[in-house]
Amino acid sequence: MSPRRAWAAYAASVLVAALALVALTQRALEADRAEATARQQAAVEENVRLALWRIDSAVGALVARETANVRRTRPLPPVRAAFVVDASGRSRVVSAAPAKAEGVSFDIAALASRLPAVESVAAVGSARQPDPEQFADQRVQTQRNIAEFQARQTSANVLQQQVLNQVQADDAPPDAPPLAPLAAVWVGDQIVLARRIASRPGVAEIEGCVLDWQALRAELLASIVDLLPHAGLEPAPDADPAHEQRLLAAIPARLVPGDVAQPTSATWSPLRGSLVAAWVAMAVAAAALAALLASVLALAERRAAFVSSVTHELRTPLTTFRLYSGMLEEGMVPEEEIQGCHTTLRREADRLTHLVENVLAYAGLERGRHASRTARVPVAELLARTVARPAERAEGAGFTWRIDVGPDAADAVVIADPAAVEQVLFNLVDNACKYARGGTPAEIELAVGQRGTYLALAVRDHGPGIAPREAARLFEAFRKSARDAAEGGAGVGLGLALSRRLARQMGGDLVSDPPADGGARFVLTLPLAKPLAQPCA
Repeated sequence: MSPRRAWAAYAASVLVAALALVALTQRALEADRAEATARQQAAVEENVRLALWRIDSAVGALVARETANVRRTRPLPPVRAAFVVDASGRSRVVSAAPAKAEGVSFDIAALASRLPAVESVAAVGSARQPDPEQFADQRVQTQRNIAEFQARQTSANVLQQQVLNQVQADDAPPDAPPLAPLAAVWVGDQIVLARRIASRPGVAEIEGCVLDWQALRAELLASIVDLLPHAGLEPAPDADPAHEQRLLAAIPARLVPGDVAQPTSATWSPLRGSLVAAWVAMAVAAAALAALLASVLALAERRAAFVSSVTHELRTPLTTFRLYSGMLEEGMVPEEEIQGCHTTLRREADRLTHLVENVLAYAGLERGRHASRTARVPVAELLARTVARPAERAEGAGFTWRIDVGPDAADAVVIADPAAVEQVLFNLVDNACKYARGGTPAEIELAVGQRGTYLALAVRDHGPGIAPREAARLFEAFRKSARDAAEGGAGVGLGLALSRRLARQMGGDLVSDPPADGGARFVLTLPLAKPLAQPCA
């Protein structure tokens, strides 16, 4: 597969994975938002439930108080006035709060129609049960609302029952008929607490009190301001708890929550953290796969370049071997030219040996099998062990070999592997011999000096130098193609890459430092050794 197709397949795969993850992320975020909204709504409903319990508890206590004391001479707030209705339908005010009795009027017939008959004591405290089939058809939240309503109604009725029992035991004669609980009903715009009483057999009367709705509502809303700051109460004379929500159990009224501040949804949640981790993991995986693909393609490209270069590089010496060996075998070479043939064969053998050495050394570095054997070596000893082969190569190619050792480097000691240094210098001189032919002067110079804490060995020639566009890829392995090898000098484009790897393995480096007056110059730097500590006298 070509690199373009490989990258296209990789991009398509990443795109498909990203689209799938985007769809999954959208659905997960929608579910997370729905869950957050449900939690917020549940919190609001919980506040409403608590508010209903507070209000019904307060109203239940009020109704229980009036159940026991409806006949008092002076009513307590928020009661405006107490009244009785005789059997003939005439009403009279028994007691009234100051400045509250005015405007107390309502339809007696409407009140009587809304009040139940005199109940037995056993019936007091029973809550009205909704239709079971209708109950079963409601949603879960509606079922909870009905159950809450029943619980609050039962609590209020039980409180009234306790008060009625106490009143019956303390004040009423033993043969007195049982008292009925007060019922809260709306008569027009007045809310009335009333009940039927049996003053004598066969004669039914009504007694009760009229509440100050405005004052009662303000008091009840003040008790829940921490839960529902914008709540309201509105009359609900004919509401059905099986169908309507937020009804009070003690009085026929409805709680209106108003504008409830929604809790701010958390910007971070475990699900969102998981999604971020998934995206990060995908990005890391995509980057790792891209790096792997780039490495594989680069390796394939290097292999192709290596095969192309080595094929060309091996063809010339093998052709020479075959030609000269055949001529020598058939006696076609005159006696006086035999030595020249041997010299040519040896030169081509050295060329192949150098190629094989470079390839094997680079393969060892790539696999991590080339161990650097660095040691403390004086500069003079290092030069004596490493310059013989480079000098021979330069002189054999018709170049003058010159060494210039600076005074600051003559007595220096470096940390180096002499065998690796020799191979680096030989590669640099070999390149100079290939590419600097025709330069003036025909000279290759090795300059040795200190650069800070490093020893610098600079190999310079006076050839055409290196084109700027080639400088960026100068140290890439197998960068030389077959056409470059055919048009230029011999080689597979491995010498500089190998030399830099060897230099860095010794703790130094190899860089190109072109001189201002032309030619090429490569500088090998090696770390200087620290002076050994002197033993104590």
